[in-house]
Amino acid sequence: MLFEAILERNRAFAAGRAAEPLPPPAQIGLAVVACLDPRLDGLLRPALGLEPGRALLIRTPGAGVRPESGALRSLGVAAYLLGLTEVVVVGHTSCRMASFDTATFIDTFRRRGVPREAFGSEDLRIWAGAIPDPKRGVLASVAAVAEAPFLPRDLRVGGLLLDDATGALEVVLRPGEALPAGAAVQPAPEAAAPENPAAERRAAEDRPAGSQARPPLAAAATSVTAAAPPAAKDAMLEAARSALRSLAATREWSDEIRRLRSELQRTRNPLARLALLEKFIGRAAARSQEVSDTLRRLKREGVGAGSRLGQGGLLELFSRALDEEGP
Repeated sequence: MLFEAILERNRAFAAGRAAEPLPPPAQIGLAVVACLDPRLDGLLRPALGLEPGRALLIRTPGAGVRPESGALRSLGVAAYLLGLTEVVVVGHTSCRMASFDTATFIDTFRRRGVPREAFGSEDLRIWAGAIPDPKRGVLASVAAVAEAPFLPRDLRVGGLLLDDATGALEVVLRPGEALPAGAAVQPAPEAAAPENPAAERRAAEDRPAGSQARPPLAAAATSVTAAAPPAAKDAMLEAARSALRSLAATREWSDEIRRLRSELQRTRNPLARLALLEKFIGRAAARSQEVSDTLRRLKREGVGAGSRLGQGGLLELFSRALDEEGP
């Protein structure tokens, strides 16, 4: 057994070692969030030039940091107990979470006697921390850290991509640089969109009783406007409706909106639905000054209302407007 092997190795280790108490807790200014892939164990610290004890190393699937995640709480504890001042998210090029195989995952946990309901009703790609690709995964994690309400505003956050063959680092985002539009949204991996029918079938068989996918697009987004007063939320939602109505007044954008609604009706995966909306809003903002101004206004008013409205919240507002502004 692995457990007994650990004990045996420990006895040999302790027998040849003099007692050496740990030094007093030190302030560590840097935290590195990296993938839990064990293949990186001997590469990460040398590639980053970090000696043991020089940085807090947090390992998660795909270097993923999500709102409300344990990794984010660890960063909060480190900020106030270890003096954390900078966070670097490090993705790697051959990350398996960028090609997450839902069908294999379902087959494996069912063979080991675990029912689908044990994972809740959340999409399994979200539950596991799958990412669309390593670079966008890094951006999504940086966005989650940057938008965490309990982290200090002076915390610097950056992102790197490690070429796990050469050991070279690529800058994804420097600390202080603005996040690109849509960084907070992690679309479903391309390999899993459209949904794998066999995986969907198997997942449906074990879906918790009474649970089902919620059809409106708004249900796919986490409500980050909940902290805002009702009047502020209503005003922000009306601004999103107004921008969509303005777009729909032209033939070109009216057709685009119809195509978007049609695609959303055919797409069952919540993250894939958000990805469709993200692309649409990005195109609209690039070609419509009103939409661009509305996005800036919504983010400004959301922060002013205490909701810390990020890109995910902007998409939520537009998703609700789409749901409410016609078929």
